Amino acid sequence: MARKPKGVETKKKDNSERWLLTYADMITLLMVFFIILYSMSQVNPARFEEMQVAFASAFNGGPFSIFESRSVGGAGLLSGLTPGQPVQSNKGGKNAGTGGQSTIRNQALSSLQNLVKSRQIKIIPTENGFAISLVSDLYFGSASAVLNPDAMPVLQQVSDFLGQISNSVVIEGHTDTIPPDTVKWPGGNWQLSAERGVAVLQTLEDYGIPSERLSTSAYGSTRPVQSNDTAEGRSYNRRVDIVVVEKQ
Repeated sequence: MARKPKGVETKKKDNSERWLLTYADMITLLMVFFIILYSMSQVNPARFEEMQVAFASAFNGGPFSIFESRSVGGAGLLSGLTPGQPVQSNKGGKNAGTGGQSTIRNQALSSLQNLVKSRQIKIIPTENGFAISLVSDLYFGSASAVLNPDAMPVLQQVSDFLGQISNSVVIEGHTDTIPPDTVKWPGGNWQLSAERGVAVLQTLEDYGIPSERLSTSAYGSTRPVQSNDTAEGRSYNRRVDIVVVEKQ
C-alpha cells in the first residue's frame, strides 16, 4: 500500500453546516403546527353542526351527504323513523347530559337534520339533557311574543319528534340585554322571555304534546350564549330553548 507523502494532510469534509438541516426541519414542523392551530380557530359553527348531524345520521344507519340541500317540511313522518317506531328514551342513562352523546340526542340530530342544516334550530347539550334552540329572530317579531307563521311548520316537526319520546320538556325563554318598551312590557326582558316561552309551550301543546310533560322558565338576559356587545351576539341570545330532560 502506497504511503501518503509526508507533509500532506488529508482534507476532511466540512460538516459545520449540518445543523441547518435540523433547524430547517424544526421550522417546517413549527409552521405546520401553527397552520393547524389557525385552521382549528376558524371553525364555522354552522358547518360544524352540519358535520355533527352527518356523523349522527351515519351512526344511526342513515348515511347522507353533508352538502345535501333539503327544503323545510311541515308535519309528517320524520326521517329516520318508521311508522309506529318509538324513539328510545335515555332518561337517566349514563350518557345523558353533557357527559356523552346520548341515544336520544343522536336521534334528534338525525330526525331534525333538515332544520339544523337550514339553521332554523340548533341542538346543543345541556347539564341535564339537550336543547333544541330556536333563534327568536326567526320565530318572533321585534319585541313581540306572537309566533311568526313561518315558525309553525318547524314547531310541528319538533312536536312530531317530541311525541315519540316520554321525557319531560322545559321551554326556556331568553333575551339580550336591550330593554324592550316599558309601556308594552312593564316587566322588561323577564316578561318578554316568559311570554315567548309560553307561546312556544302552548303551540307544542296544540300539536299534541301532553301538558303534564311541559313546563316553562324565563331567564331574561341572564344566560347569554354570545357577547351582547355585538348585533350578531345579541341575535343568538334572543332565543327560546326547548330542553329535553334526560336526567333529574
